[in-house]
Amino acid sequence: MLELNEKSGKILESEKLLTVDCEYDVVVVGGGIAGIGAAIAAARAGCRTLVIEMSSSLGGLATIGLVNIPLDHLSGIGKEMFKRLEEVDALWHCNTDPEKHKLILDRMVRESGCDILFVTYVVDSIVRNGAICGVVVESKSGRKVILAKRVVDCSGDADAAFFAGCEYEVGRAEDGLPQGCSLEFRLGGVEWDKYVNSELKSSDPYWIEFVKNALKTGDLPYEVDNHLNWMTHVPGRPEHCGKDEVSICFAHSRNCKPLCNHDLTRMYLEGREQCDMLWKFIKKCVPGFESCWLIDTGTLLGVRDSRRITGEYILNAYDVASRAKFDDVIAISWRGFDIHNPTGPGNLRWVEWELNGQKRYIVAHKGGLGGSAFPPGGKEVLCDYQGKAGKDLVFSDDPQMSYYDIPYRSLVPLHVDNLLVAGRCLSADFPAQAATRLVMCCNAMGEAAGAAAAISLKRGITPRQVDRIELQQVLLKNNCTLGLPGRVIPGLQAK
Repeated sequence: MLELNEKSGKILESEKLLTVDCEYDVVVVGGGIAGIGAAIAAARAGCRTLVIEMSSSLGGLATIGLVNIPLDHLSGIGKEMFKRLEEVDALWHCNTDPEKHKLILDRMVRESGCDILFVTYVVDSIVRNGAICGVVVESKSGRKVILAKRVVDCSGDADAAFFAGCEYEVGRAEDGLPQGCSLEFRLGGVEWDKYVNSELKSSDPYWIEFVKNALKTGDLPYEVDNHLNWMTHVPGRPEHCGKDEVSICFAHSRNCKPLCNHDLTRMYLEGREQCDMLWKFIKKCVPGFESCWLIDTGTLLGVRDSRRITGEYILNAYDVASRAKFDDVIAISWRGFDIHNPTGPGNLRWVEWELNGQKRYIVAHKGGLGGSAFPPGGKEVLCDYQGKAGKDLVFSDDPQMSYYDIPYRSLVPLHVDNLLVAGRCLSADFPAQAATRLVMCCNAMGEAAGAAAAISLKRGITPRQVDRIELQQVLLKNNCTLGLPGRVIPGLQAK
């Protein structure tokens, strides 16, 4: 009970003693896909591990967010996850069944020996002599403390790192605005074959002209976005009989403040209204969807970015575009820029960058020539990281130019010890984070962070002191993907 005691327009909270609920070697904050990687890796390495999740299931956006499209390189635990999904008919190409995915993740985490705590919020961090040593949680049981020798923050919003006093940035440099947020939705009763063989699918697969025409005719009352972001086929359902199920990313909120509960509420309300409008539009106008129905909307909003921790290295846009390689690589990604416009429709697959004293608009791979929004001057001004444009813009077929590295240093926050971050809150600038936030890249970062936490405990050192070669050897032993063979990582031998 809190007595009403007002002071200077604020309510005074009296000092209280907090109960220590439990103590672990490694506490993972956030049970999304990054947290899954961290929790399983630490537990398998022999650490007494707990994963704390604010919702009622694991997987985050990949499950309750309906982002059933786990893209990027498969690595280590991610490979196992795909195999387990295949065994229960929950994987088709890179599309998953969100509901079966929850159960698979439950089983994988519990089988590793890791404990799980659902419906629990991390609301503060405990720091002693510059090192994190636990977190404060709130739940139906009240406010308690969980002590930890190491903490891995996979919360997406870098909550534990923020409460521990870590430096961070939010949004793009010019105005601090994050990317647009999305609420996904699922439709059933789809005649998939009819859609796949339609003129719309073949001539306008991202619905760019389709949306323009719908705005003119009034079939769409306003522009939610200027294209279909993606549509995935949900596996394990009846097919070729008018009963296919799909997940759709179309709804968007802009000018977002994902660290503000008032604005999060606005986006959930706005998102559900948009999904209602969009599914009815699709049913009316898209071939193959004439008999479709709305199954559900995501119970977790698709927040693409918020806090980005300032780490020992800040991955930047040029690293992504130039396919940079680092000695302390712990994960790789093929993804280019994918910035969902903070203030208006469209995705930016390019970034403004200064090359040789001139402002240029660089893309990371040939996919960057697509997108639905272009810089001043249009598509013709896009260039590669060397400044080559037009007919000179030819992307190398060198396999090493197909990916870039995420360095271990980008998981290590400045100043605060015994803490690692993984997932979309890594140390990166705004456009580089927009490239590295894919599901499987986050999973790989999480696995590396969990493995590093275990090594630091075993050696009696801080995570920032972990020898990157020892960490890479552990990752390779666990079937993780670091670009080998086909490249040189100093100190390692490709087998």
